[in-house]
Amino acid sequence: MAEKRYETTFLLPTTLADDALTTLVKHYQEVITKNGGTMIDTEHWGIRRLAYPIEKHTNAHYYSLHYTAPSSVNAKLDRTFHLDETILRWLILEMPDENHKLRQAMKTRQENVEARRTAAAAAKLESEAANAAS
Repeated sequence: MAEKRYETTFLLPTTLADDALTTLVKHYQEVITKNGGTMIDTEHWGIRRLAYPIEKHTNAHYYSLHYTAPSSVNAKLDRTFHLDETILRWLILEMPDENHKLRQAMKTRQENVEARRTAAAAAKLESEAANAAS
């Protein structure tokens, strides 16, 4: 059976401690690897506002797991999410190679924008310090 590339995004409540978040994410990574998958990347998108309240939560931690695996892994992962009451929502998607390439390009653009913002902020602080010294 051929392995495909998948992306799983899930939401965790903001009431969880950092070590509990780390433990949960590692648990889901282990579910993938123990059932024959290979982890590619794990992204924490930070805390974001929800479009609508979920179980009285208005914000959540967004996590995204990228992996290759046989399709049977997704059924086990889905079952694990379903049994875990801390998970607010989850979505498992197949990610074709062209989508992965577009995602990498978007990530590179985002890193470039952040680098330019950081450089501009540093230049502004430097010029303000020079003006204050004059």
